Amino acid sequence: MAVININRNQFEEMVHSGKTVLVEFSAPWCVYCRRLAPALESVAEEYKDTLVFTAVNIDDEPELAEAEAIEVVPTLLIYHSGQALGSIIAPESRAQLVAFIEETLQHQTQEATTVQHIYDMIVVGGGPGGYTAALYAARAGMNTVVLEKLSAGGQMALTEQIDNYPGFEDGIDGFSLGEKMKRGTERFGVETKLTEVLSLELSGFIKKAVTSEGPMYAKTIVLATGAGPRELGVDGEQELIGKGVHYCAACDGMFYRNKTVVIAGGGNTAAADALILSRICKKVIVVHRRDTLKATKIYHEPLMKTENIEFLWDNEIVTLLHNEKLTGIRTRNVKTGEESTLACDGVFVSVGRKPSTELV
Repeated sequence: MAVININRNQFEEMVHSGKTVLVEFSAPWCVYCRRLAPALESVAEEYKDTLVFTAVNIDDEPELAEAEAIEVVPTLLIYHSGQALGSIIAPESRAQLVAFIEETLQHQTQEATTVQHIYDMIVVGGGPGGYTAALYAARAGMNTVVLEKLSAGGQMALTEQIDNYPGFEDGIDGFSLGEKMKRGTERFGVETKLTEVLSLELSGFIKKAVTSEGPMYAKTIVLATGAGPRELGVDGEQELIGKGVHYCAACDGMFYRNKTVVIAGGGNTAAADALILSRICKKVIVVHRRDTLKATKIYHEPLMKTENIEFLWDNEIVTLLHNEKLTGIRTRNVKTGEESTLACDGVFVSVGRKPSTELV
């Protein structure tokens, strides 16, 4: 492996060794850390002559994580001679990870050279839809490549447990299912390239995808770009991400053990997140702008029976209260207009997804 797992003593030795060291602070329960792993290994191999790539498990080294002010995993820092040169939280793509490294090391970004091979099909997006399209194309004899900015699975890779996909009697986590989909297409010759698509040129017989690794060409381009979390849209939301505002209960819930959290939303995602967090947090308060859940009925009974889950009906979050971190929320009753404040340690936004269609 290109990324070396280290403990606190090794961390101290590494960062003061005179070498430039990248340290990923992660945890085994963090599904985003697992999703990032393939891209990190790939980049580690590419930069092995420049950087030493290491990883620290914050469960094993909580004091080190606290000393380095780690509040969200995965957090990546680059050190040299004991000094932190730069940091990034949960990079959204391999390209963003590479850009962070290049910027931190103050190197000029070099354009990758690519052979102008013309594929039969380029599939943009490595989620279930993308790999299904790639599988059908490859089985029909088409030379096919999937372009994915981080790792196989898309949104699914962030899901802790999938119980509604046929063929897995005990369920399966989203990251593992994504990897299985990827390997299934490889049987028929599908390539997967970890690269971010920046723009598309779709006129003419030969189409062009401009990527972070250079241009790629194909006779057909299939868009399977999926979606991302929808935001609350209130002031200060962006600034509080990782400081009390989160979009993935399975990823960040462990930071709120025995604390009080709020879930914004009333659909399936909000219901599933509430059940996950109820096993970790002291209290979970579901804030929903309706007077009943939109979630599938199968969620209703377990939610109502869970003693530490409460509901604030007919309300929406209008203000995030904070100092350096979130301290509470202000809500407004959608029927009466009455506003009230509620103290909490964290807010998990579960109000749906928006399609990732910016490319087109």
